[in-house]
Amino acid sequence: RQDKGGAPEAVVSTQSTGVALKPFLSQLQTTFMKSLNDTSRDVRCRGVTALTKLVTLHSKVDNLFTDIHNGTKNENLSTRETMFAALHGTMYLGGAGMSPNLQVSIANTLKLNMGAPEDTVRTANGACFGALATFYKEEDLVKDIREGVLSAPSTKEARHGRVLALAGLARYAPGRLAKLDLVEEVCEGTLKALESDNVQVCNAASYAASRLIIHLQGTGEHGELLDGLVAGLATNCAHTSNDIRLFATSTIHHISISGCPPLSDTHTRSLLVPLLDSTTRKTPPGLRVASELAIATLLRLKSDTELADRVSGALDAKSSDTFCRFLPTAKRVAADYKTYSTIENDIFASLTPV
Repeated sequence: RQDKGGAPEAVVSTQSTGVALKPFLSQLQTTFMKSLNDTSRDVRCRGVTALTKLVTLHSKVDNLFTDIHNGTKNENLSTRETMFAALHGTMYLGGAGMSPNLQVSIANTLKLNMGAPEDTVRTANGACFGALATFYKEEDLVKDIREGVLSAPSTKEARHGRVLALAGLARYAPGRLAKLDLVEEVCEGTLKALESDNVQVCNAASYAASRLIIHLQGTGEHGELLDGLVAGLATNCAHTSNDIRLFATSTIHHISISGCPPLSDTHTRSLLVPLLDSTTRKTPPGLRVASELAIATLLRLKSDTELADRVSGALDAKSSDTFCRFLPTAKRVAADYKTYSTIENDIFASLTPV
C-alpha cells in the first residue's frame, strides 16, 4: 500500500530520473497499478498521475494498457472510475505505441460505456475517446465517430455519453477532426446537443462548443459553423435554467482567455447581450459574478476600451443602458489579475491534467 504523501508520482516526478527508472519499469508498473485499487481516493489519484508519467518511459506499452483496460471492467465502481481516468491520461501521452488490435478492443469498450449508468464513468469515458482519437487508425476512427458518437442514442445516459465524447474530441483532437474532414459533422452534432433540455447534455455541448470555437478561431475556417456555435452559446447564456446559463457563461470567459484570436465584433455583441442581462440584482450571485468575468475578458478591458466602444455603439437601447451602468464594474474586474488565472470550468476537471 502506498502512503498518502505522494510516493507514487514522486518516484517519476522529474524527467531526469527517466533513464534511471527504466530497469524498474515492470516493478513500478505493478506497484502503481495496485495503488489504483486502494481504498483512498487520494492514493488512487496519485497512482493515476504516476502511470501517466511512467507510460512516457515505456518502449512497449501493451502490457500496461492491457492491465488498465481490464481494470475498466472491474465490478467495484471506485476502481472502475480510476481505471478510466488512468486510461485517459496514459493514452493521451503514450497511446500511439499501442498495438492496433488493442486499440480496437479499447475503442469497443469506450463505445459500450458511452451509455454507462454512472455519470463519472461516462465523463472519463468521453475524455478517453478524445485521447484515443489523437492516434487511432483513421478509417476506424471515422466509422466510430459516425456510427458510435453521432448516431441517435437510445437512452438519456447514452445521449449524455455521446455528447461527452464530442467534448472529448473537441478538447483533445480538434486537429485530427480537421484532417479527417469531420469538423462539420462534429459541429452539427454539438449544435443539436446545445438545444437539449437536459442540463448535463447541454453543459457538455457548451463545453464542446467552446473548444470548437477556440479551434475554428485559430484556423480561420468554417465561418458558418463558427456563427452557429457562437449563436448556440449565446442562447444558452439566456437559458431559463440557471445551471445552463452559468456553465455557458463560464465557457465564454475561457474562450476569451484561451489565447485564441479575438472574436469578431458581431460575435462579441451577440454574446454580450445575454451576459449583460445576467448582471442585474435579480440574478443569482454566482451567475452574476461569472457574467462580470465573462464581459471583462470578452471585451478585453484589461488593455483598453476600444472594442467595448465599438460593440456598445451597436447595442439596442436596453442593453446599451445596462452596459453604461455596468462598465465601471467591468473595468474593475478586468484590472484584477485573478480574472486571468481562473481555472477553466472543465467537465473533465476531475481527471488528471495532461
